Parts: sequence; structure tokens; C-alpha cells
Amino acid sequence: MKAIFYVFLAWLSFAAEAKTQVLTEYTSFTQHGDHRFAVNLTPVDPSGRHVLELELGCAEQGCSDWDYTVRFEWHQGDTRYEMGRLITPYAGYMQRGMHGFDRSWRRTYYFDVSHLAPVLNGEGTFNVHYGGWGAKKSAFGVSAKLISQPGFYNRQVKRVIPLYESGSEGWPYKSAQDFANLLPAKTVTFEAGEKHAEIKMIVSAHGHALSYDNPEGKAELCGEWCDRYFTLSQDSELVVKQNLWRDTCDQSATFPQGGTYLFSRANWCPGEEITPFSFSVSTDNQDSQFDLDWQAYSWQPSQYGKDAPRYIVSALLVTYGDYDLKEDIALKRVLKPNAAMPDRFGMSCGEIEVEVENLGNSDIDELWFDYGVEGQKVQQYYWQGELPAGETKQINFVTAYMGRFAVNGSELTVTVRSAADQQGVNNAQTVKMKAPIALDKSAVLHLLSGKQGAETSVSIVDRDQNTVKHWPTFSNAAWHALPLDVPAGCYTLKINDSEHDGLAFPFFNQRKGKGEIKLHHSGEVDAHVTQLEADFGRELSIPITVGYEFGGCAARDWQKDVAYQTPGQQVAYQGVIYQARHWSYNFAPDRAGPYDAWQAVSYCDGSAL
Repeated sequence: MKAIFYVFLAWLSFAAEAKTQVLTEYTSFTQHGDHRFAVNLTPVDPSGRHVLELELGCAEQGCSDWDYTVRFEWHQGDTRYEMGRLITPYAGYMQRGMHGFDRSWRRTYYFDVSHLAPVLNGEGTFNVHYGGWGAKKSAFGVSAKLISQPGFYNRQVKRVIPLYESGSEGWPYKSAQDFANLLPAKTVTFEAGEKHAEIKMIVSAHGHALSYDNPEGKAELCGEWCDRYFTLSQDSELVVKQNLWRDTCDQSATFPQGGTYLFSRANWCPGEEITPFSFSVSTDNQDSQFDLDWQAYSWQPSQYGKDAPRYIVSALLVTYGDYDLKEDIALKRVLKPNAAMPDRFGMSCGEIEVEVENLGNSDIDELWFDYGVEGQKVQQYYWQGELPAGETKQINFVTAYMGRFAVNGSELTVTVRSAADQQGVNNAQTVKMKAPIALDKSAVLHLLSGKQGAETSVSIVDRDQNTVKHWPTFSNAAWHALPLDVPAGCYTLKINDSEHDGLAFPFFNQRKGKGEIKLHHSGEVDAHVTQLEADFGRELSIPITVGYEFGGCAARDWQKDVAYQTPGQQVAYQGVIYQARHWSYNFAPDRAGPYDAWQAVSYCDGSAL
């Protein structure tokens, strides 16, 4: 069965009835181990949506240079429930004030803990296990909140049953047999009313033991740097074979970092959340046996680590009641545009990307999205496709012209609906927007290539994903001036590296060289310049507006007391750009006919009429 990944990059504004409970104010951690906070939680709705909002930043004394594991747990009695896990970034740049960072750095992470609803109540302990050994007592700090929206789901969480828990230090993989002894089969008796169930797992691998157990026979350092798998079975039937590998570290939202952050690892990346897994299992057999098994492999001590590979494992069985509604579509997240998201993922000037979930018990094949900025016309997008019951899908679409507005402080509301949606409380989200870089039509990109110029390519893509400019390769270690030279509109500037290590990466400087990227906002000698980050991994993707500012217009407003004498002159009127055919005075552009003074060209943002 396919794993469902439910990483939260950003949380969106809840409805007015959402409730926030503080777990801890911002607290610095400079010592390895557990940091406990006594909390008395108001019981949460078992059919609600609950999110742990976690802010990570530098400790009062500064940040640590190293990537450390941090676990967030809810302890109730003798039982611990892991809420989420992340790896701190290599924060040397924050510590030393480099690459645009300083010790005031903060980043917010979000973990969906809706499945823990039955135990998120009453007196307990919010525990943060900090796995670091910060030199000179420099480390990290966190604050945490539990945000709840009642009634989001139309089924209730019934029980949360711990299956496997390694503890924060993890289990050592001494041998296949020894590790199997740590994972005995578990039998669970389902109760009446438990119609659905899922295994929720958080797993990460660590350590630097040497292993050659791979098809190529190459040396690997396990568990951090080796791709291994586990299997989950129910009643001797395979549920899933799941590899523990993450190959997207070169697109980290926290970049650049003062370490080897670009390299793929065993289900984690420096500066990012651990990717949790969710596997649906059957409740048909009242007594079911679950078995978790690890891939067998051999290892030996290396010059980097003598200890056994370690696996930090948390596995819960979560049971649910039946779906109460036949059709229920929910908007879970607005991914872009969204100022709460890291800029690498949340900025957009002509695209909306959302995550929707089918919470009913029937399949859905069409959806309607309504979207708009407050005070402006509401637009609509119609989607057709397949969204089976219980499935989640990311959908993106090109926006129609959304009007003229001041971006700072403006909010975008997106609503989804299906033909027979029976619940409206989970249909809408409102997010704040952030303006992309605004450039003049004469803007120029200046790029200093590295020693391997053939690895680099640059493209300009329009809002319909058509490539309008492309520079496929560059000479080695030389400056290149790339005039953008595109019509007014919304675009994405993409700088790609075929080796996934950007134009600069400190660990590869001898091979790579040190490239640079400077975006001159116009062709003028004294043009404003934005220095772009050359240590970007596989791709630097930047939304830009050319010839106007997002929310504004690519032409000046028409004025009735001005004589327009030049054919081709453009003006803006009621959100549309018109072009002069001939001389006119006090002739409103919207009166334009085939023989009149004005001809409609585009909307204010350059999009087609």
C-alpha cells in the first residue's frame, strides 16, 4: 500500500472558532536531553484538526554549527506520544552573521497531530528532546502551540495505541536478528465502531558505520548515508515496503547552510522536518497481528563512527469511526501564494497551489475553486480529475486577473466545493501574500559561472508554464549578462544546476568554483541590484513581475484631461490596459469599438483578456 506523506510546510489561518493552547514560550536549549513543560490541556475535539506549531531559532547565546535531532512529545502518565521530529540546520551562518542570516533567525514548522486527539487532554508533559551537544553552550530554542479547529473531519479518532517506541536515542542495529528482537509482532483487538485504522510512523536513521550491502557494492555510512527499507505486515500480508531515503535535501527551505546540507539522507534533511508515514490497515479481523521488519544488512566500524547504526522509531496504531458523510471535500492548505511559507515555496504572482482532501466515502471527479483578494472580484477555476475517497491531492492552476491592491497586508481567500459537498466548515482558507521581485522591462541577470559552466542553465517561464527565454549552457568561470527582455507580465526565473549543487557549494569549491548571481532591476547604470543565493542546490525558482509591481498595473491610469497623441501609447482603465490607435482627448477607453481611439490589449498584470 502506498505511503501517504503528511509533512506540513506551513499552517494556514483557521476559522474564527479555532483555539490555541500554549505549550511553551520561547525557551533556549543548550544541554543535551529532555526539556519538560507541565501542561494542562483543555480536551480537544476528536473530529477536529489539530496542529503543533513549532518555532525554532537560535538560543540566547547563539546557534550551533551542527545538525541535531529534536523530538516533540506528549507524555501522559507513563506513555509517550511523539508529535513530530526535525533536524536542526547547520547554523554556522546564523551564528556568524553570514549569507543574510544572523542570530535572530527563526523558522516555523507545523506538525499535524489530529490523530492524537483522544490523548490531548488534561494534565501531561510537553517534552522536547534536544539531541545536540552545543559547543560553548550555543544551541537552539523553541516555542510551541497547539492550534485546534473543531469539526474539521466527519469521522472521529477512537483510539491511539502505541506499537513501537525506540526512545530518543534510538535502537542500535547490531545485527538483523538483534534488531528483529526489538520489533516483536504486536496483536491488537479492534473494538466495536472502529471502522478504519492507520499506522502512523516517524522514523529516522543515524550513524556512520561502514557497509557495502548494496547492489553496486560501494562503501556507505549507515544509517545516515545509506538507503535501507522496512516492511509492515498485517496478519502475514504485506502492507508496505518503505524505503528510508530523502533525495530533496538540495531544495531545503533553509538555505544556504554551513555544512553538507545538499546531500540525500536516510529520511531526513538538515533544517527540515522528518517525513512521517501513514499506512492504512484493515479492521476486518477483530484480532489483528502487526509485524515490523527491517532490511537485513552487515556493517563494520569506520573512521567516522565505531558504533552501530541507530534508528529512532515511533509507531502508533490509530483507529477511527466511520465517515458520517457521503461527500465532503476539504481544503487543507494553500501552498502558494502564502507569506507563511518559506519564500522558496510560497511566493507566486500568477499561480495558486492548494492541497485538498476527499473526506467523504465517495469518489470526486470535479471541483470548483473560488478565489480572490478582499475588496476585489471573486474568480473561479473548474477542475476535473480523479480524487478517490480518503485521498489527498495537490492541485495548481493559473490565476485570472485578481484586481489592483496593495500587497502588504492583503489576504487571499480560496474556497473549494464539490457538486454535493455536505460540510462547509472545512472548505476555505485565508492567507497573506508577499510581493515577488518587481523588475523593469530592461532588467538584466548577471551570472558568474563556475568552473563547470555546462552544469548551469537559465530559463524564464510565463504563467502558463511556457518557456519564453532559455540559456542552456555557459562558458566556464566567466561573467554573462542575460537581458530578460520580455513583455510586461508575471514570470518565473529558473536557474538550474544539473549536478544539484548550485553555482557555489563550500565543500566542492575546488571543483565547482564560486559563482555569483546578480539581478539588476533595470538596464540603467545605477540600477537596484538583488544578490541571489548561488548555493541553491538543484534549482533556484523565483517569481518575478516585469513592468509592474504585483497588485499594480503595467500601464499608467488613463486621465480624461490629458490629450493622447502617440499611436501605441498604453493606459490602464478599470483593470484593463488599452493601446491608442490615434489621437484622443476625454474619450474613455472602455468605449473602444473597432474604429475608436483605443484597443484593449491585456489585463493590468499582462494576462490575456
